[in-house]
Amino acid sequence: MKYVYRIVSAICALAVLPITVFSPMIYYYFSSTALQSVFTLGQLLGSETFANAMEEFGLDTAPTGMANNVSVYDLIELVRRFGGLVDSGEVSEAVATVIPSFIAMIIAIAFTFITAIAIVVLAFACKDNRKVIAASFAGIGFSLMIRMLFENTVSPFVNGEITITDFIDNAWASLIAEVEIITLNSMFYFIPATFGFIALWTILYNATLPEKEKAERQKMIG
Repeated sequence: MKYVYRIVSAICALAVLPITVFSPMIYYYFSSTALQSVFTLGQLLGSETFANAMEEFGLDTAPTGMANNVSVYDLIELVRRFGGLVDSGEVSEAVATVIPSFIAMIIAIAFTFITAIAIVVLAFACKDNRKVIAASFAGIGFSLMIRMLFENTVSPFVNGEITITDFIDNAWASLIAEVEIITLNSMFYFIPATFGFIALWTILYNATLPEKEKAERQKMIG
């Protein structure tokens, strides 16, 4: 049972890493006057290309924007591609205000990774697996901190304090896209839920230990 406990704890902790990076937990919706205009014009002109595109995506009318669920990895790739359109030079004052919370979010993600790896080490190396429980609760705390910092970072984009014109110096930029929604979807909660399962799993494992081993651990702990 001891080895089963360790293996299950390690697998769950390591699962946090790909979940954080590759799970589609960020939902966005950008409205786009330009996109709607292009599709509407294509319909009016009877363009077969636009008709096929609308049929492929199951659209009856011209799309009003773009929506998708993306992972952190997808978001990085999107930012990298968008980077070619962004004017070089210093960022605007509005964008600069969200940089501290964005950096803090990255640090919180890094600490979440470190906590997950620490749980793997503690599960195998420590006889006092109460440290695994403590690390699991720390992981829950860091993951909830990620959510708070994420909301602080994206809220200026959603409420209109930061627009695409802060990135592209063009009077028509607002027609390209306007942020309506950026949020973490239910997939995000797999991270704190995984840490919570590890804590519960450890508590249940400790409850099933023989009384002799419990007594020995109590002496060891003091």
